[in-house]
Amino acid sequence: MKRPVRSTVLQALIWLAGNSIAGAVIGLAVGFFNTGVIEQPTIVISVLFGNVVGFTAFFSASVLFPRLRLLARPIRVLLLGFTLLTGAVSGSVAVLYAYPLFVVRDFSQIAAIVAINGVLSVIVGAIVFVYENMRFKLEASLREVQEVRLAEAHLREAAARAELAALQAQINPHFFFNTLNTIASLLEDDPETAEDVLHRLAGLFRYAFKASDAEPVPLREELEFTRNYLAIERARFGDRLSVEWDIDPESTEVAVPGLLLQPLVENAVAHGIAPRVEGGHLRISTRLVDRTLHLDVVDDGVGIDRRQEEFVRDGHGLGNVQRRLDSVYGGRGSLSLLNHPERNGTVARLLLPADRIAGG
Repeated sequence: MKRPVRSTVLQALIWLAGNSIAGAVIGLAVGFFNTGVIEQPTIVISVLFGNVVGFTAFFSASVLFPRLRLLARPIRVLLLGFTLLTGAVSGSVAVLYAYPLFVVRDFSQIAAIVAINGVLSVIVGAIVFVYENMRFKLEASLREVQEVRLAEAHLREAAARAELAALQAQINPHFFFNTLNTIASLLEDDPETAEDVLHRLAGLFRYAFKASDAEPVPLREELEFTRNYLAIERARFGDRLSVEWDIDPESTEVAVPGLLLQPLVENAVAHGIAPRVEGGHLRISTRLVDRTLHLDVVDDGVGIDRRQEEFVRDGHGLGNVQRRLDSVYGGRGSLSLLNHPERNGTVARLLLPADRIAGG
């Protein structure tokens, strides 16, 4: 991964400061222990030698190392070693040429200085090389983790869209054909009601397609969609179906996944009320309690005679709702099926976080 220019410049300045401080300390130590006198030229040369060693290592690590990663390790080590030695020797010779030999007495001393700088450069370069190698592997690991997380997010989004498409199918062919039969039966005796049912059916499909983008919608839109759905069902069931609404006004702007309420209502009508000859009563209520949306669909139908988990798993649209809750809320949303506390019937209860307001 290519480093930003600003980052490279900052690192170079940090290296310059570190090299200069280390060189100055060495120059002070050499002057003090050698002659007992601290000479400015000695400190200057020590600072220059420190930067020769330091910048040779820095150049190899930041410029050369990234370009050699794809090579075999032996070749990479040889090239880095050669670069470090060459840079240290060339830099040391340049410093000694610029400051003629007032600190050296013969050629052997010059060779010793150059050799020491070369060895120091290789040692420092090896340390930097190991550090850069570890940093590169850590960055690669972090990138992989980020890519995995991104892939998981895309999969969750795709799953949510697939679940939503499945829920759209809950406005299923049976309901569609039942509605058409209802319209046909009403055309002769009650054409106005037939026209109203037809308009409501069109509205259901418009909303279903609108909700297909998997974006949250205000609860009020879900409630309006459900009202239209129940209006059609009441046209079919007549007096066998009565509906009661108990809506907390503060809850209507809470953002919820689209097409979440209708499967609960459809399940209550189809599996709770429809099997009873006399029909039944449906009550839909919402409450906001401690930043949690409580949404109940209560029927006085035949009830459930199996464990909740089995009923949800077997379908009836409820398993689909539970999977979407898990996908959207990650365990913070729940669907419960309870026996009616006072009589036959079922309570389908949604508990959803109310931390998002539609449009907010």
